[in-house]
Amino acid sequence: MPNLSRRTMLRSAGIATAALAAPTLLSACGSSSGGSGHVANKGTKLAPWPTYTPKTGPAPDLKGDPSTGVEDAYLKYPSKLTKGTSGTPGDGSTLKVMTITYGTPPTPEAQNKYWQAMEKALGVKIAFTAIPASDFSQKMSTVMAGNSLPDILNIGGGITLPHEADFVMKTMADISEYVSGDAIKDYPNLANIPTDSWKAVGRFHGGIYGVPVQRAKPGNALWINGDAFAKEGYKVGAPWSEDQFTNALRGLTHGKQYGIGGSTGGLSWPTYAGSFAIPNSWSLKGGKFTSQYESAGFKEMLAYLQKLWKTGLFYPDSTSTSQVDMKTLYYNGTVKSYGDGFSALPTTLGLVHDFQAMPMVPFAPSGVTPTPWAGSNKFGYTVINKTLAKDKVKMVLRVLDHLASPFGTEEYQLMHYGVEGVHFKYNSAGDPIPTKLGQTENITNLPFQYVCDAPQVLYVPGAQQGVKNAYEYEKATCPKMIQNPANGLRSDTATSTGATLDTDMTDTLTSIITGRQQVSSWDAAVKKWKSGGGDKIASEYADELAANTTK
Repeated sequence: MPNLSRRTMLRSAGIATAALAAPTLLSACGSSSGGSGHVANKGTKLAPWPTYTPKTGPAPDLKGDPSTGVEDAYLKYPSKLTKGTSGTPGDGSTLKVMTITYGTPPTPEAQNKYWQAMEKALGVKIAFTAIPASDFSQKMSTVMAGNSLPDILNIGGGITLPHEADFVMKTMADISEYVSGDAIKDYPNLANIPTDSWKAVGRFHGGIYGVPVQRAKPGNALWINGDAFAKEGYKVGAPWSEDQFTNALRGLTHGKQYGIGGSTGGLSWPTYAGSFAIPNSWSLKGGKFTSQYESAGFKEMLAYLQKLWKTGLFYPDSTSTSQVDMKTLYYNGTVKSYGDGFSALPTTLGLVHDFQAMPMVPFAPSGVTPTPWAGSNKFGYTVINKTLAKDKVKMVLRVLDHLASPFGTEEYQLMHYGVEGVHFKYNSAGDPIPTKLGQTENITNLPFQYVCDAPQVLYVPGAQQGVKNAYEYEKATCPKMIQNPANGLRSDTATSTGATLDTDMTDTLTSIITGRQQVSSWDAAVKKWKSGGGDKIASEYADELAANTTK
């Protein structure tokens, strides 16, 4: 794709350009805690987690393993679809919906056949406000300060909002009575969402407020140009040593092409953390939390990345390149590897046709057993305005249940691919392939998948080899992945000081990687982080863990 521009990439393909999420220590569950202290779970009665009731879908071509997190993989689309729900969930009213978006503005509802089809299926009119990711934090600050709130709000994309949990508890409905324990069985598709995803959202002062948008176990990944790396000796799913990886980068860096690329906000450093056995945000031992920043592996990672930078293997403008633009440089072959989320799989495989795009198993430094990082098991979570009457809340939950219909159902197909013959057509292999209209009227530009979605599977239309590669990656990494032990826990100090603390650390590590500071300067930065609030955050997470371990 030598002529692929950022504008063309976004508009023609509707790519979801979710930025690589560096797991900050303040946002263990993808949301910050409230500053008033009433959101914590210590000393509260805890609502039971929803009873997980998995649904049986179509038989996969490559069987997953729920015990390790390996997903079912499909090399072809199901030939026979089933119904995921019964009846129409809505009551004919209008629902105001607000989510983040990584697409372009949708065609207005009056001219948008996809939008209209979704409204008909849901039985409601949808007043959809999709906020660009780059503006989400600023826009949400205005929304949170005002009195005009949507009926349905998704908070996600790895973005932490100031005093987020306080805002949720103040303005959104406690849905515990509808979803906790066996009550969730009234919404069978929501009951199909694994418990880990509910736990990743966490409780708010003992109650359940958010419905998770589930994500697969893998978090961040190093995406490589598989063809280029194969010429350097890489085999799919096989681990490399640090020397093999470094030598490959040298072989791939020449002229205006570079072995590796990073982006603003820390040069995608979490991509490499697993190689150096760095704890996933926190380590937990004997009920005590210790930050990733304090691990010996962190300094070893910084020293290694500094070596790559100094030898010219990094794309030289990485510190000023956005994640969106870094994707473009990867797609057009300028960089041969870069860090992104594993969830970039569908859009990446759908766009890249000139080479095999694939995630790479973390390389292993000498004497180190890599511990790949798991993700948080969620993209974000959806909350419901507390001013809605109980019957209306139940109706909204039915709408979310419809949107969570699993892969292989008619409801899933409509939401993800649109109307047959209008937004997609089946190719000779039976895969749903977008039409010209489907390239603009779609789930990326009208992001229903961020309102609620089914548990993910490995399937990308027309990308059999890419799916096989991703499956081999999961088999090689998922059993070894480590979770963030603070997922779903809350810390009041994190809200007041965490963002500033982590920004300071990101600035310092960027300066070290690029050679503006010595690796030894990291010790002072860690000491400042700890005394400035990091130690208190760790203590509050320990209290929260103790409060949450009873159920």
